[in-house]
Amino acid sequence: MGNNSINPILGIYRLLHRTLEIQEESDNESSSNAYSNENYNNNEVDADGMNKGEILMKSGEFGIIEPSPDKGLNAEKLFSKNACHQLMLREILPGRFSKISFGKNFRPNTNGEVAVNYGVRAYSGQYSLDGSFFYTCCQDFRVHIYDTTNPNVFKETKTIVGDGRWTITDANLSSDNQWLAYTSITPIVYLAKTDPNVDFQIPLDFSKRLSYNYGLWSIRFSNDSRELVGGASDSRIYVYDIETRNVLLQLDGHDDDVNAVCFADDSSHILFSGSDDTYIKVWDRRSMRGGKESGVLVGHTEGITYVTAKGDGRYCLSNSKDQTMKLWDIRMMVSGERFENMQLEDYRQGWDYRLNNYPGDRHFKHPQDVSVMTYRGHSVLKTLIRCHFSPLSTTGQRYLYTGSEDGRVRIFSLDGRIIQSLDVIEAIRNERNRNTSRPIYLHRPVTRDVSWHPHLPLMTSTSWSGPHRDSGVIVCHSYKEPDH
Repeated sequence: MGNNSINPILGIYRLLHRTLEIQEESDNESSSNAYSNENYNNNEVDADGMNKGEILMKSGEFGIIEPSPDKGLNAEKLFSKNACHQLMLREILPGRFSKISFGKNFRPNTNGEVAVNYGVRAYSGQYSLDGSFFYTCCQDFRVHIYDTTNPNVFKETKTIVGDGRWTITDANLSSDNQWLAYTSITPIVYLAKTDPNVDFQIPLDFSKRLSYNYGLWSIRFSNDSRELVGGASDSRIYVYDIETRNVLLQLDGHDDDVNAVCFADDSSHILFSGSDDTYIKVWDRRSMRGGKESGVLVGHTEGITYVTAKGDGRYCLSNSKDQTMKLWDIRMMVSGERFENMQLEDYRQGWDYRLNNYPGDRHFKHPQDVSVMTYRGHSVLKTLIRCHFSPLSTTGQRYLYTGSEDGRVRIFSLDGRIIQSLDVIEAIRNERNRNTSRPIYLHRPVTRDVSWHPHLPLMTSTSWSGPHRDSGVIVCHSYKEPDH
């Protein structure tokens, strides 16, 4: 990562990516139809033997549907993973390629190289929406911002020093890249400018000094950067107006810690919240009556560690302590009224995921599960491990990826297959081997967060490392041409 020259493969990728046009398909369904589940089949496998993930891959909702190759044209060659070959095909087959059809063939596939080491645990790490910088938050109450305009070099441009309890739990960037909000296990959110020349911070008190007995596990900006939504340890969701410095909404819909919150799309009307009570709740601010949720996504059997939205107001993705990741469609949610009258059994095992292995059946299916797909193969232990959709502009969000307690990054196809597993410990081992000739024993890291570059086949993982997993490491996983 110390090389100042851009990886030649990434250079070719950038050249082709910039010249291709995205094929956009608009969804003209009104918001009134967003919750409709009429004629929507929730069976895992349909009459043709395809699971719901395979159906989604062919639906056009997760990237374009690839055209069939012309007769006599070898499909394997047409959709080759060789960047130079695709650059040539772009010239001789105009109209055949889009950024998505090109980008989906170039996934990060290396164990990577260490970009940054910390002496404390790193809790999250994400690229900005344009990929121009990367930010991390650590247990020593520091937020680090790196210039990544050269994707091979992490150049630190600013360190924000904060305050809190135990650790910074979350950080989020405003859509204009100007402000960064971060939280701790207190009701105070801090706003800081990303500009290296501006040092002041603005504390935002979500409690109005009525109680300091709760902390914030999750924080997200609205698309217009005027509001923040927070998930708290007091089982509540808070919506905060930054300009007036007031809590606009205090929602009491959960029975345990709210570990994750997010907006469903750019309108910021719909919120998702995930809790240790095992439920994801859907809140529509346009139709709230008495502070009640619009619906509930039922299916996890242990606490939710993370929820992220696809950004289309319909789909979201979650990680859970039941050792699964689930894809959801809010058209299949249980209505708030029906949820109140359901006889739901509590399947939680009463264990501590920070200290023990999961004692339950990893393949148990909740009888009232309304998820579209369930993904298994990773480990959600020790900490609130995160998951994400792949980038829209290069993959059409047709892949899902997650960290894992075993120190691996796993990339899933929508149909449930693990199509790539990247091992962070190998990157750490390679770095250590360059500095010593002695045999090295390493403890497996815990990969807590991962971020896929918005425009390049590049992924950066954030992990706990060291003998006691009390250090932090940032590893950059790039794309490498396969050997032929």
